[in-house]
Amino acid sequence: MLKNSILLLYIALVWASAILFVKIEESTIPPITIMAGRALIAFLTLFVVALITQKKMLSVMSYLPKFLFLAVLGIVLTWVGLAFGQEYLTVGLASVLVTVTPLVTFVILVFILRMESFSLIGLGGLLMGIVGLILVIGLQNILAGGSTLLGVFYIGGAFVLLAINGILIMKWLRSIDPIITTMYLLLFGGVILAVLAFIFESPVQVPWTKDTIAAELALSIICTASGYFGYFYMIRNAGAYFSSFIFYFLPIFGNLEGHFFRGEVINISQIIGIVIVILGIYLINRQKFKKG
Repeated sequence: MLKNSILLLYIALVWASAILFVKIEESTIPPITIMAGRALIAFLTLFVVALITQKKMLSVMSYLPKFLFLAVLGIVLTWVGLAFGQEYLTVGLASVLVTVTPLVTFVILVFILRMESFSLIGLGGLLMGIVGLILVIGLQNILAGGSTLLGVFYIGGAFVLLAINGILIMKWLRSIDPIITTMYLLLFGGVILAVLAFIFESPVQVPWTKDTIAAELALSIICTASGYFGYFYMIRNAGAYFSSFIFYFLPIFGNLEGHFFRGEVINISQIIGIVIVILGIYLINRQKFKKG
C-alpha cells in the first residue's frame, strides 16, 4: 500500500505540472500541436525503454483494436478537451476540475458495475471531497458562465472520458505490461493528433522558443511518459478505484504550482477546501489503508 500511495502522489505531482507546462506553451503554440508533440515524444521515450528492457512489443497484436479505441478515448479526445479548456482557466482552477474523474469512477464502480462495495462512510468521504472541492474552485467561478463555464465544460468532459478509459483499461488490459499499454496508446493517439494538427493548425510554422521546447520536453518525458506508465501500472496493481484518487491530490499540487510559478492567488476558503478533500480521501479509502 505504501508503494502505491507514493506512486499516487508522484503521478498527481507530474500531472499537475503538465497543466502548468501546457499553460506556458499555449501563449505561442496551438493546442493540438502541443498534444501531438507530447504524445509522440512520450511514445519514443517509452519505445526506447521497451527496447532496453527487451519487452515483447509484438506479442500483443490481438489487442491493437482495443489500444486504438482507448487511445481515441483517453488520449485524443481527453487531451484535446484539456488543451482547449486550459485556454480559459488558470492552472489552479483547471487542476481542480480533474476531480470529476474519481466522482465518475465511484459512480460507475459502485452503483453500475458493482465492482466496489458501498459504504456510508465511503459516501460521506466522497461528499466531503466534493464540498472541499467546491470551496477550492469557488462557487462564484462555477456560476460565472462565459469563458470560465466553457473551460469547465471542456476539461470536465475530458476527465469523464478519462475515468471511463481507466475502467476499460482495468477490464481489458490488466494482463498487459503497463509500458506496452502506455506505448501503444501514445503511438495511436500521437499519430491521430499529428494528423489533426496538420489539418487544423500549421505545426511546421510554430515559433518554438527555448522555453516552449523545454516545457514540451518536460511535458512529454516527465509528465506523460513516466506519469502515464505509473498510472497504468497502478491501475493494473491497485485497481481503477484506488488509482482515481490521484485526481483528489491534483488540485493541491496544481494550486500550489499556479501560485508559486504564475502568481495565482490561493485564498483561505481554498485552503480549507484542500484540508476537507484530504479528510474525504482518507474516509473513502480507510478500509484499503487498513488492509495495506
